[in-house]
This record gives sequence, C-alpha cells and structure tokens, in this order.
Amino acid sequence: MPFYDDMGEDPNLNFTFNVNLTSALIEASRGVQNPNVLLEKFSQNRKVDDPTRALLLTFYGILVVIGAVGNALVVISVVRKPAMRTARNMFIVNLAVSDALVCCVGTPLTLMELLTKHWPLPDWPSLCKACGAIQAISIFVSTISITAIALDRYQLIVYPTRPGLQTMGALVTMFFIWVTAFALASPLYIFRSLKTHKVGILGFDFIHFCIEDWPFEKGRAIYSAFSLIFQYLLPVLVVVIAHVQIHRRLQGRRRPTRKTPAILVAIAVTYVISWLPLNVFNMVADFSSQPILEEQPLTITYAICHMFGMSSAISNPLLYGWLNDNFRKEFEEILCCCRKKGPMKKNMRTNNRKMDTELTALQLEQTVTTNTKTSQCSQIF
Repeated sequence: MPFYDDMGEDPNLNFTFNVNLTSALIEASRGVQNPNVLLEKFSQNRKVDDPTRALLLTFYGILVVIGAVGNALVVISVVRKPAMRTARNMFIVNLAVSDALVCCVGTPLTLMELLTKHWPLPDWPSLCKACGAIQAISIFVSTISITAIALDRYQLIVYPTRPGLQTMGALVTMFFIWVTAFALASPLYIFRSLKTHKVGILGFDFIHFCIEDWPFEKGRAIYSAFSLIFQYLLPVLVVVIAHVQIHRRLQGRRRPTRKTPAILVAIAVTYVISWLPLNVFNMVADFSSQPILEEQPLTITYAICHMFGMSSAISNPLLYGWLNDNFRKEFEEILCCCRKKGPMKKNMRTNNRKMDTELTALQLEQTVTTNTKTSQCSQIF
C-alpha cells in the first residue's frame, strides 16, 4: 500500500505532528512504487547524500577539534597557575568551558540532527529533551560570558577608581550566568518531546522524532524572536557600546598602543558576524508557513549558518587568550612541555616565563591608583 496512506495521526498517541516532518515523509513516499525502496531510504536514516555527508563530517570534525583544543588550553592555563586565577580570568575560563561544551556536546548533537531523518538514539524522552536544552544552554552561557567580560573591562578602564571585582564576586556572577542560561533555555526542555509514529512497513514498524511540540501557534517563531533579542541583539549592543567607551578612554593615554583598538574591533566584529547568519536563518524559517527550501538545500544552508556560529567557539580562545600576553605565555609553556628539546634550555626558558607571568598578573591585580590602573589596563587584552 502507498506509504502516505498511513501518515494520519494515531489517536492513541495524542499529539500534533510537525508540519515540516509530516510533509517530508509524505513527499518522500510519493512516486515510490516499491515499498522496499522506501524502507531502505528511511532505514538508512540519512537526510543528505553521501558526498554532502562526508563534507559536513569533515568540516564539523575540524571545527570541533580546533575549538576543543583551544578552549582546553585556556582552562589549563588558569588551573595550573595560581597567579592566573584572577577575577577577570574566571570569566574567560567560564567562556572557555561553555565553548568547549558547544564543541564537544552541542555541535555533535546538532550534526546528528542535520544528518538524520529521524531520532537515532535510544527512545528516551528525557534524552530528547536534554539534547535540545544542552545546545541552548551552552550558547547562552557563551554569549552572557562575553557580555560580562566586556562590562568588567569597561568598569576597570573607564572607572578605575571604583573597587574592582574580586574572585568571589566573579564566581557568584558565573553562578548567575549559568542560572540565567538554564532559564532562557528551559522552553526547549519543556516543549521538546519524543514522538513515536507507526509506519506500517514490514520490518520497520515505528520511527521516532524528537520535535519541539509548542502548545500554541507560532510558538517556535516567538521563541526565535526571544532568542534573537537575548542571545544576539542585547549582547551585541552591550559589547559594542562597552568597547567604544574603552577605546575612547584609552585614546587619552600618554603611550597608546595599536594592539588594543585592533583587539576591541576584532572582538565586536567577530561576534556580530559569527551569530548573524544563524539568527537570520532561524527567523526566516520559523516565521515562514512553508519550508523555505527543499530538504537537502535547507540542511546545507542551516549547516553553513551553524558553522558560522560555532566559529565563535574557535575565535574566542584567540581573542581572549592568545592575544592576551599572560595567556599566550602560558600557552607556549604548555605546548613546549609537549616537546623534548634541550631539557636545560627549556627549564631556564620556562622558569623565566613563569616569573614574568606571575609578576605581570600580580601587578595587574594589586594596582591601586588611577594612573597605575590606567597604564596597565592594556594587559587585559
């Protein structure tokens, strides 16, 4: 019998099937004379052809490895050196942890959803809910952490006489960052559910879909608009304004550097470019009543937009780590430890770098006067 004859909702399941998923299944079944062909199509559980699948796996694999290594270096740099455990570095570590979560957990889950037609993991409702929430939480934490770093730098440089944020205050702020991220991502946990549909093909009786089942019309579109505001527009506004004020303040220094303005511009531009494509795509797709593209072009377009967003997890260790003199010295030490070149020379070089790093970090944290703070503020970049 034709596959699409059985695509009606099962009254015993009591759910409303996503329009896009239903349409995809129906369209895939049209014109298929041999049920075995359709069975093979869905049993392979592939949304794109083999060349596209290989390209996506390759590009995502490269991004995951680079992002994971870069963010791991940031975390190790602070954990291994007490002098690096400053309040400001705590925010950078929080950003690195969230970006590592994006690379190691969120991105593989997104890639799985891009490549598969239906749910390939065990049919556990809690696992389906967690997959959507983890991806959103990691992105929100990363975004809020970038905003917190910008505000902290703004306070340090523009108002140097005010008491600076201490380590305990940074830890409390980090706690609230994660709580806020959980709250912002909670709708994806609440309204995401695992649906089982009866296929009725011999040897392939049931398929599972992990979908967002919103209880009201345009629920997904409303959440996309909400996410656009809190994950993109507000952070961009805060980061840009904070960095403009920082740049103006630094222009009044006696010995201005060329490095700091370039870093400020790079941070703002990178964030704007990284997350703009994905937010625009989500808004267009979610507010459209019909699929904007066919399945494979839609998947490829979303993958490109998502990789732009994920590039933020790769650029952050460079912008907040490598371009920071203290972090760069720590990165070099860690990487040099993996090489076996002249033990005596390496030990001397390492000891010298350790002393320089500790002195620089202590000088930054122990500054008390306005002039001293202003003259050393460039060390945070």
